[in-house]
Amino acid sequence: MRLRSLIVAVVGALLGVAGLFHVPASASAVDVNCALGTQVGTYSPGMTLLPRHIDFHATGTLGGCVSPSHPEITGATFTSLVSGTFSCLAGSTTNTSTYHWNTGQSSTVRGGFEVNLKPGGTTVLVLTGTVVDGLFQGATVVQTKVLPATDLTACLTPQGLTSVSGTVTFTAVL
Repeated sequence: MRLRSLIVAVVGALLGVAGLFHVPASASAVDVNCALGTQVGTYSPGMTLLPRHIDFHATGTLGGCVSPSHPEITGATFTSLVSGTFSCLAGSTTNTSTYHWNTGQSSTVRGGFEVNLKPGGTTVLVLTGTVVDGLFQGATVVQTKVLPATDLTACLTPQGLTSVSGTVTFTAVL
């Protein structure tokens, strides 16, 4: 196995020297990662088991942020606005999120939003997108929201599930 790794490394180096294999100088790197966060969100109308058009509004905070290019960043507040067709079980649509960093700068992200119900009633929301304005413009963003113990019985009512809260992580890659 070591011999195979050595051969791959030597061939890669030779191809690089010969100009046949090119690794861009701007290879992707994590520009900011926030491991701690919370959010509170509301659904209007509430989510039910059947898909319907819903507006989702969330506000939250991010902490424990690390950014090699902006070491002064330690946290942010954010808002997310989503409008689309989904249910308590699943759905996907587009979203716009704005992050207000502790430095006074902001980032606006537009992209996709997916809802997936996991075993035990935990809902996982994954937002992926691109920073379209502000700090980190052009970066790809992945924000994962884990919302444990969703009140699934509310999904069975005509009003549906109207609010949710949980933990959040955030990563931006340039």
